[in-house]
Amino acid sequence: MAEETGGIELPKRQRNPDDGELDITPMIDVTFLLLAFFVVVSKMDPQAAVPLPMASYGESISEKNAVTLILVVDPSNSDRPMIYKGTSMSEDSLVGDGDEEAQEQDIAEWVENELFANPTKDAVIIKAAGNCKTKMVELVKRGVSKSELARSEGRRLFIGIEEEQ
Repeated sequence: MAEETGGIELPKRQRNPDDGELDITPMIDVTFLLLAFFVVVSKMDPQAAVPLPMASYGESISEKNAVTLILVVDPSNSDRPMIYKGTSMSEDSLVGDGDEEAQEQDIAEWVENELFANPTKDAVIIKAAGNCKTKMVELVKRGVSKSELARSEGRRLFIGIEEEQ
């Protein structure tokens, strides 16, 4: 061994039994104190205004240039949709209570009449609440597609699902 280190023999170090153990309790205490400090001091405001970039796809459409249908879930029966013709959710604009075929026909006739009366309208908008099932939106979409004027060239269908907060 002396030949390997250049002729000097190094003394072996004696281990202290306390050297191997490190008490990390104070470090944990400091970590939790810092965590508590930042939780108390930081401002958590999910409603804060955040500048968001414009969407990279899609486009906005004016309701003045479109026929609008509003779709919500019936509070008394979550499997039944309540479909309103137009932008108001009044009782007289509600699509009749019938089977799906009758509702589709009612929607098609209303859309056809609206587009015929307002030829400048070039779109149909379906606004649905966030808790609406896809089946309900498809029912309204099928009703709109039965209208000849809604399917004519240049007219588009927009579907917007509003997430409730």
